[in-house]
Amino acid sequence: MSPSTPASGPSPPRRRGLLRPIILAVILLPFVAFWSSAMMSDVIFSLLVPPLCALMVVALLNVGLRRVVPGSALTGGELAVFYAFMSVAGAMCAEWLLINNQYIHSYALFADRSPWDREHILPHLPKWFYFTEAAPLEDYRQGGYGLWHFLGRLGLWARPIAAWTLLFTLLCGAMLCINTLMRELWCRREKLAFPIIQVPLLLTRPQDPAWKSPWLWGALGVMFGIDMLNGFAFMNPLIPSINVRFLVGRLADVLPWLQDNPWTAVGWTSLGIFPYMCAIGVFMPTDLLFSCVFFFFLRKAMQVGAAMFGYQQDVFGGGWLVPGPPYFSEQTWGAFLGLFVSAVLFSRGYLQEVWGHIVKGTSFGEGDMRPRSAFYGLILCLAGLGVIGWMCGLSPWLVVGYLCVFLIFAIVLTRMRAQLGPPIHEMAFLGPHQLLIDFLGGQALNEAATVKMYHLFLVTNRIHRTDPMPYQLEGYKLGDQSGLTSRKLFWAILFATVLGVVVGQGAYVLQGYLYGAQPSWGDPNAAIRQLSEQPHPPNPAAMLSVVGGFSLVMLLDAIRTRITGFPLHPVGYALSMNFGIDYCWFGLFIVLLLKLAVQHGGGLKGYEKLRLVAAGVILGEFAAEMIWSSVSMATHMTTYSVSFYNRSGWLK
Repeated sequence: MSPSTPASGPSPPRRRGLLRPIILAVILLPFVAFWSSAMMSDVIFSLLVPPLCALMVVALLNVGLRRVVPGSALTGGELAVFYAFMSVAGAMCAEWLLINNQYIHSYALFADRSPWDREHILPHLPKWFYFTEAAPLEDYRQGGYGLWHFLGRLGLWARPIAAWTLLFTLLCGAMLCINTLMRELWCRREKLAFPIIQVPLLLTRPQDPAWKSPWLWGALGVMFGIDMLNGFAFMNPLIPSINVRFLVGRLADVLPWLQDNPWTAVGWTSLGIFPYMCAIGVFMPTDLLFSCVFFFFLRKAMQVGAAMFGYQQDVFGGGWLVPGPPYFSEQTWGAFLGLFVSAVLFSRGYLQEVWGHIVKGTSFGEGDMRPRSAFYGLILCLAGLGVIGWMCGLSPWLVVGYLCVFLIFAIVLTRMRAQLGPPIHEMAFLGPHQLLIDFLGGQALNEAATVKMYHLFLVTNRIHRTDPMPYQLEGYKLGDQSGLTSRKLFWAILFATVLGVVVGQGAYVLQGYLYGAQPSWGDPNAAIRQLSEQPHPPNPAAMLSVVGGFSLVMLLDAIRTRITGFPLHPVGYALSMNFGIDYCWFGLFIVLLLKLAVQHGGGLKGYEKLRLVAAGVILGEFAAEMIWSSVSMATHMTTYSVSFYNRSGWLK
């Protein structure tokens, strides 16, 4: 079976339960968590490196076990459950904790560096979630300690770890309940393609004919060889290298006219390949590839146009959330709201059916979780988040409404990934706080409420490359491989979420005791300070930009339903109005041309070979990344990375 075959293929003849794969995942999770905490470069795109590499190692060892002791080898379904658990837990260990954990200690340890933070931020932070005194953390500040010292100091961190685990579990629990309600439609009836998990699915099928393909192994070998060569060249400049990352770091360096007004407004623009991202792009629909590139250039044209008319631009997040031309965050929000409304309208018949199950207390199938249980779970999670807000001095209605807006975003992102599978969805500085500022103004909340809201829910506003909800739905899809019911998968995914948060937080704390605490990036305090010192009323232009983005998405949807083959996809607009596509636009453009050429000249067989090559490229790149990341973690030295964010910086 090739990577192009839908995930709903025949199940393996031997089916086992959850116990063995989950035990194995629990054993390996600390290594994945430490990897995620130490190597940010490996957890900032759709297909996370640590969980997939864990599956690669387990699948390889399982092939040997199958030959020696066939009855003890993991089945394909068990491998699928292992990866589902590991990917959900790995997502929790990734950017959410990376962004959040640095603030738990930073205000207390580095208060002397910013008197403003000491006076305006520190007094308002909820004491359960943050340290307010530096004295207990001096050893953490200095670093140089080992694992046993870290284990002995866990009691000091028990309160913030427990508080954040509760908050994240409730928020992700709400996501999981929504996925449970929508699973029947998205995973079974619509049969969404789930492009991101095609390579993991291939790894769970050792008997798949694709493993005998020279196209797959040839691409794997070539890509692995290039990345290993580049890794050695990184350490020794005398060794030649083959650049497959940033071909041109800054386009303005080779096109001098981009350094003149108004072309300087184009901003940072590169030409990059990044083979693993190109390979993921092969699994994307052609119209989405075209739309991403088209709307990327449209965004750049908007920046130049705004400069020509003399507008001072605040491109993403409005410069710490203060809205400014060309209002890309607002356009993105409008696009996501449009995609949400479109999805609701498309699914209204199914939603009526779900509501019928909720009223009657029935389920879609034997062993599946009842929609009523998932609905009650969603209400309880939101109520729990409201209680946390109330205990921190916030209005529970404000907290619930705020997070419902975020859940709308998360729902669209989840369906977008399941249907179309973009290699990255960064959405920098996009979140409910942006809409709050746009529609109610900078003084909608007092200083204390702003500090609490923006810090407690920073992850809903900062960046969204590894939001957990898409991984939960992919976990459900992978669980279908083992024949498990949604009830069992629900509890397995919830367990993976909780364990991922706990172990992940421990991994980030361990980094501090090993290498010393680092000051935070300063995003929330900079945003709060700007909002406090530069008050402004609601912004009509920002509101109109939200409406404009919404209207464009609805228009594109209407056109696509009436004109077969219309090339512009509304998801391309939603993705490209934010920053993430900047890393890979050129690589996606190359993939677009390649797919069109192969489909025209090679037909279905040629396209199938291209998909096999793409799978080999991903496996080869991730295998090399596993080696270089391991060397970096073991020696604490900088090594080569296949990622767009290299361990020594973006362009190196």
